[in-house]
Amino acid sequence: MKKMFVIPASRRDVETRPLVRVPHVLISIRDPGTRRPRLLKHSLRRDTLFLAFHDAEPAEIFALPPNIKLMTPTQAAEIWAFVLKNIGKIDAVVVNCEQGMSRSPAVAAGLLMGLGLDATRLMETYQPNAYILRLMLDANPRT
Repeated sequence: MKKMFVIPASRRDVETRPLVRVPHVLISIRDPGTRRPRLLKHSLRRDTLFLAFHDAEPAEIFALPPNIKLMTPTQAAEIWAFVLKNIGKIDAVVVNCEQGMSRSPAVAAGLLMGLGLDATRLMETYQPNAYILRLMLDANPRT
């Protein structure tokens, strides 16, 4: 497989500037109840997947508030299906969440690891949500 770039980003990043200049897809993650990002038009964006879940992890010592929506295994599988459907047509995957520090790096790292690519920089530079990363690795249909 050719080199694939997977780039985490914030809402502000995708609303204000182009992040790549190659054919790509965008996975946009937002908090439930918030509006979708106002994406800049990009002639090289092949497709966009919109998802909504909180930056949270299940806890054993207390119950999460009922309004907290965790990422689901179905959403992780949906991300994989979306990426694999487009993989021959793109050179990059941009993953955005609200701050670009936890959810999007977790999805990005999960994709990189699942594709057999190096995620070291993401793991060292960001704070990937461990629960989301585990869901991404578990949902990988290629394993």
